[in-house]
Amino acid sequence: MRIPILIRFALLVPMLISAGCHTDSPPADMIVTGVLHTLNTEQPQVEAVAITNGRFSYVGNQEQALERRGPQTRVIELGKRVAYPGFIDAHLHVAGIGAAQRAVNLSGAEDFAEIIARIAERASTLREGVTVTGHGWHQSKWQRPPSGGVDGFPTHHALSFAVPSHPVILEHANGHSVLLNQAAMDQLGITASTVAPEGGVVVMHDGEPTGLLHETAIKLAAPLQAYDQQTAEELIDLAQQHLLSQGITTAHDAGALQVDLAAQHAMAARGALAVRLYSMVLARDEAALTEWLGLGPLLNAGDDKLTVRAIKVQADGALGSRTAWLHAPYSDAPHTSGVLTYDLKALAELIEQSRPDGWQINVHAIGDRANSEVLRVFAPLTQASSDHRFRIEHAQHLKLGDAQLFADQSVIASMQPVHLSSDRPWAIDRLGQQRIDEGAYIWRDLLNHGVLVASGTDAPVEPVNPIANFYAAVTRKTLQGIPEGGFEPNQKLTRLEALRAMTLAAAFAGFEEEVKGSIEVGKWADMTVLSQDILTIPESSILETKVALTMVGGEVLYEADLDAPESDNL
Repeated sequence: MRIPILIRFALLVPMLISAGCHTDSPPADMIVTGVLHTLNTEQPQVEAVAITNGRFSYVGNQEQALERRGPQTRVIELGKRVAYPGFIDAHLHVAGIGAAQRAVNLSGAEDFAEIIARIAERASTLREGVTVTGHGWHQSKWQRPPSGGVDGFPTHHALSFAVPSHPVILEHANGHSVLLNQAAMDQLGITASTVAPEGGVVVMHDGEPTGLLHETAIKLAAPLQAYDQQTAEELIDLAQQHLLSQGITTAHDAGALQVDLAAQHAMAARGALAVRLYSMVLARDEAALTEWLGLGPLLNAGDDKLTVRAIKVQADGALGSRTAWLHAPYSDAPHTSGVLTYDLKALAELIEQSRPDGWQINVHAIGDRANSEVLRVFAPLTQASSDHRFRIEHAQHLKLGDAQLFADQSVIASMQPVHLSSDRPWAIDRLGQQRIDEGAYIWRDLLNHGVLVASGTDAPVEPVNPIANFYAAVTRKTLQGIPEGGFEPNQKLTRLEALRAMTLAAAFAGFEEEVKGSIEVGKWADMTVLSQDILTIPESSILETKVALTMVGGEVLYEADLDAPESDNL
């Protein structure tokens, strides 16, 4: 008899509670006192913890915790601040976060003209021929459509006129499209005769390339995006410092290239990783896939800072570029239903090949047909008693009834609530009211069916901001607080459910619930401390919350001056 996933989840969580005082125990390295939410149902809130050798050695009341104080013990009094288990982002892109901090930030632009101005300004500071990279543009968020655009997207012409002597590559916010200028296309050899690889689109207009590449066609721009291991390590370091500032203690890297994985492994070996990484091998990087299938999973390297045990497959595209794969055509583009970007037979073969070594399979699926088809491929391979923990990344738009299939197959829904805040105002144009009502961002329906829901930000597609993610999950509003009552409010999560999705559920999604995700004796002392209690403050105050302190393995790796002016987040 198969045990439902949530029951198995509860059984796997260790209920380690310290009882009584232990004055004969060695002194603690650190004691933290104040309000601490543990996410342990047997002991949901405590007054204090003691930390020894990077792990929680006592969890309970302040008096007994302080009995463990020694001459060298550091005591942190939280005061009005509140502590939680270290936040786990179940889906982001580490190298992308680092690269976005180096690239021209194109988010928040009002129109294409503003983007061109930002790129031209950066190009003016560089020698001729140096590639200019920008990230974060999204045509659906502009106040004015681009002149001469195609399906709402800009073409290269105005950009090429403004920046003729530097190759330019502009990465869309959703990561599924890029825009090149003429200099970049010349360097890459992209012409009217260029044929897109399977699963990709080279957008043409009047028989000529527009500069737009969708999905697997992005690989054509790879020579402009390539970097070596030293650069990869620099990007990781930029990313992890930013993650710490946002309260993230563990990051699930949702699709790492061979060079990224080599850099992560090298940094773990020499103790240079600060944030814990749970990394997924990107299946479309054939060199990485071949190498890691030969090596097998890597577990708990570098003092539990790096695990590589998952393979990331991308089955379709994104809603913004109308490449998410749907059962029926797009409401605002009836000529297309999106694209399949990974052969389903190849997916089944990959699962058969990788299962003996215990690889987890995590598949990007946004459109309802992509989700249905991936579940169909999973079906004969998820009925066995093995603890597979297969995941569908995003699970953003589902066919009515498919939530039950997630439950039947014990498939984890790895979702990004903040995508609703960003996308829902225009997603209804893509899907229409019925599909929005029945299957868009149905977090509550999935939970009600017994599906484990883990949450992430998908940064740099969205900012690394777990507070915004939490707000989106419990309000279903835009970050401007619209609409009153939220979009499809019957799908809201409770605050505790939203917090669990970014802590204990996310830990389970990475086979790590026994060592992280809650504040319990024996687990790693990873904690995120906030300026106020997001479980109790008024809804209108949630987005005012700031990260006060981030701790990994009992070390304070980030501490904010809460009186300092707040800077913009990625």
